[in-house]
Amino acid sequence: MDAPERPLVALVGGAKVSSKLGALENMLEKVDRLVIGGAMANTFLKSQGHEVGTSLVEDDLLGAATQMLAKAEQKGVKVYLPVDLIVAENFAQDAQSKQVTIDNIPPGWMALDIGPETIKLFAEALADAKTIVWNGPMGAFEMDAFANGTMELARIVGSSQALSITGGGDSNAAVKKSGEADNITYMSTGGGAFLQLMEGKTLPGVVALEAA
Repeated sequence: MDAPERPLVALVGGAKVSSKLGALENMLEKVDRLVIGGAMANTFLKSQGHEVGTSLVEDDLLGAATQMLAKAEQKGVKVYLPVDLIVAENFAQDAQSKQVTIDNIPPGWMALDIGPETIKLFAEALADAKTIVWNGPMGAFEMDAFANGTMELARIVGSSQALSITGGGDSNAAVKKSGEADNITYMSTGGGAFLQLMEGKTLPGVVALEAA
């Protein structure tokens, strides 16, 4: 992260902004592009005024999301957010689902995956990347009905010539499910530790090793 080959693109997903706020803020000091998907994107979309139905949102972080987007613009970091989503009436494999743009999420429906136009947009963000850091899935990939976005992104990252690093149990499970594990440069099993590193914090184990 100190002297990466550029463009450096961070791909961040998963459920909550709160668990990744420090990492996201630190990334703005390092990355050229920031791609945000998964349920955490809902908080950013709502902060921009979009109605997100019953999607998972952290309302107490709407202000922080707005500030982060403004900070990214000041620093010249392009942030990519979903432009379409796969939404469902409830969180179940057999739930009725459909593709909608971010302006047309029906009341009572929830976003559970990124849509095809978002996949294309995110692919463009990753196309010429020399370094890719990925933490967090793009949707509820555990259910096949909502796995497409995460699987497609895994294939895009796997086929990239970039140095690619994934971190965390969900990210790694998704990459393995996609069949792209052998095409990722390095897979870190430590989700929390990975995020701490992205926050710029020093890991206790590394400190101990350096002192030995």
